[in-house]
Amino acid sequence: MRDRLPAALASLSGLLLLLFYWQVPIGEDGLFWWVPKALLVAETGPSFVLDVLPQAARPNATLPPQWAGGLPDYGHPPGWYWYLGSFLTLPIKTHHALRLAVLSLIVLFGIGSAKLLARIGGQRAAWGAMVLPWVPPIAAQFLRADTDLPLLALTPWALVAILDRRDGLFALTAGLATFCKEPGILLAAPALAACILDKRRSWGWAVPPLVLAAWAALHYSQTGWALAGSERLPDSLMGWLSDLGAVLWITLGSQGRWLFVLPAAWMIYRHGRHRHRALAVLGVHIAVQLLFFGTVNFLGGIERIDSHTHVRYLIPAILGACAIVIAARVELALVLLPVNLLYLHQASPYGPEASLYGADVQRAVAKAAPEISALGPPVWVGSYAWTQLTRPYAGTTSTPMDQLSVYGYHTDPGVVDGYVVEVCEGEPMGRIQERKRVLVSTTTVKSAWVKIWHIEQTDEQTGIPAQAQPLRLDPPKLMTPSGSSHL
Repeated sequence: MRDRLPAALASLSGLLLLLFYWQVPIGEDGLFWWVPKALLVAETGPSFVLDVLPQAARPNATLPPQWAGGLPDYGHPPGWYWYLGSFLTLPIKTHHALRLAVLSLIVLFGIGSAKLLARIGGQRAAWGAMVLPWVPPIAAQFLRADTDLPLLALTPWALVAILDRRDGLFALTAGLATFCKEPGILLAAPALAACILDKRRSWGWAVPPLVLAAWAALHYSQTGWALAGSERLPDSLMGWLSDLGAVLWITLGSQGRWLFVLPAAWMIYRHGRHRHRALAVLGVHIAVQLLFFGTVNFLGGIERIDSHTHVRYLIPAILGACAIVIAARVELALVLLPVNLLYLHQASPYGPEASLYGADVQRAVAKAAPEISALGPPVWVGSYAWTQLTRPYAGTTSTPMDQLSVYGYHTDPGVVDGYVVEVCEGEPMGRIQERKRVLVSTTTVKSAWVKIWHIEQTDEQTGIPAQAQPLRLDPPKLMTPSGSSHL
């Protein structure tokens, strides 16, 4: 019973976080891609879906700008949105159903993390698992609906299976992780490293590559194209080094994690000889994650106006690094917890996925929604907020706002009139800032904010006509992989 208590407390720690933030709306990629696909699965059953635009419960609604070209993320394996779809068959087709879906994953993560720490640093280290749900990127992931969440929940179990030499458990957990998102295949690397260290043959490490190969073959046979690709690759050696440096810093240095690198390394050097196998397996796991995302890059160096960075891709590596720190000396967890809480709601230069600042942004939009709804048209919002305010399942508003106009960074300021809603994270206002405007109100949740501006009728600075008509967003034609329109 005493051995199970750390796992129970680690699970409870994550559940308390989820319950405390239960009412936080969903946003960003979960809102744009995964929940609509899960709703389609809930309506049609877990069938193989190819480039079909799920308009959810509002088939006649105007489409979000992110859906203008269809849903390219159908290249990802379907395990995650099939799982979400099973919860969205419940009568409550809102963010509450998504919270229910996350409950079991948090418990899975809590138990697996405690087991992992016990394998690395002994049963005493398992108590440090209570801190892991409060590491800011992990806490943020518990409130999102992205494919990285099942990968996070299953990773500690796959690593435990490697350390326990349990091929069946590894095949199940790593196979499911890969069926939810392609980087699950990276778990094959520490499994193969363990085989080399043990000088034994094993079949478990081959399961993630086989799962991904089977999905790629099925997808290619139906569509003529394979898996979702990289957003960007380094264009030179210096570019690669820059990207790798960004990945290393986000994982090991940012949010105060640099404080723990040297003490953990010293303690491992002094006392870690009898744990060399476990540390080697975890070290390979971290190194492969960092090298992959530092090369097949989704992070540093991307040309964009805002600061959004996919920190969630690095969560398995962050989990491994924190596990090594706690296993080296469990007392470090007592220092790690207040450092985590210090950064939990702080805005990060790497975007909203790095902390609960992103959740605060969603809360700020929800708090401002009644005032936005009461404004007379035209009302202009960025596409993030537009999707939140027009899709009831986001949990932002129960009444969709169908009379909103959408702006982007390159929107011609001449067509903008009436009110402009500016959110601290999302699409910048761009040239709209050239217009004379008056601040109507500011809504804040911690350090996140939403501002409502009124655009004056004339603009002496730019000479923009006073009666310019707003640009409305019409439903676009969808494009299939073959290039033909698909409605």
